[in-house]
Amino acid sequence: MRFTLGIAILFLFGGIGHGQTLRVPTLSPITEITQEAGLTEVKLSYSRPSAKGRKIFGDLVPFGEVWRTGANASTKLTFSEDVKIAGNDLKAGTYALYTIPGEKEWTIIIHTNTRHRALSGNVYKQEEDAFRFTVMPRGTSDFVETFTIAFTDIATSSCNLTLSWENTEVKFPIEFNVDGRIAEQIAELEKAEGGMSQMNYFLAAEYNFHNDKDLDQAHKWIMTALDKSPKNPRFGLLRARILDKAGKRDEALKVIAEANAWAREAKNANYTDQTQLFWDSIRP
Repeated sequence: MRFTLGIAILFLFGGIGHGQTLRVPTLSPITEITQEAGLTEVKLSYSRPSAKGRKIFGDLVPFGEVWRTGANASTKLTFSEDVKIAGNDLKAGTYALYTIPGEKEWTIIIHTNTRHRALSGNVYKQEEDAFRFTVMPRGTSDFVETFTIAFTDIATSSCNLTLSWENTEVKFPIEFNVDGRIAEQIAELEKAEGGMSQMNYFLAAEYNFHNDKDLDQAHKWIMTALDKSPKNPRFGLLRARILDKAGKRDEALKVIAEANAWAREAKNANYTDQTQLFWDSIRP
């Protein structure tokens, strides 16, 4: 009986061991990145092969052929809102990123079919492209061992997508409709009962100020914010900065002196310091 039971246990554990799969490191590990850019969320998913002593472009990755731009499954880009890529309009959604590397020119392909893994067997169809465009590659002095895609040069309404491997770098721009989205929000908020809050007027004015937009409109918005929240040193400081940027230095000096007095009256050490620093920076 004991012998029979021992054999049964041996077979049980032997069966479990036989059915398990050994976990080993992935040769081209998957990377997923989520990036906030403008008011849009962008997701990137791709696998990252390494050079491992091999020549990459023109050899492992041939020139003149469609490359899945990574390894394993297609590299994917997901946009939560409509964008422009290299001047081409693209609806919100998920797309595959393919490329055709070349010695002097790369073709970038934004593709609508995201189900492909390998591209052999004529599975890639150009008619499924959303669009394609060309960019110039750049040689780099630093060697990049592992294929890297990154969001770079991130600004208020744009960024670059940069591909780097071996001694080659390729980048292209992505643009976001931030101005349009902010205008839509303001229009909706102004329709609300009681209109926009003082903080929303402040944020609208601050956006115009920091992004070289209409300073006259920015000044109107900050004045409305101050009407709703009198003697607010934070609002006064922004008004002074707007006036100074618009070339109205004398008026800015009067406003920053007022804002400093408001901060002192409220015993607000933070804005007492900030208004004083700005005052000192612009007065003769």
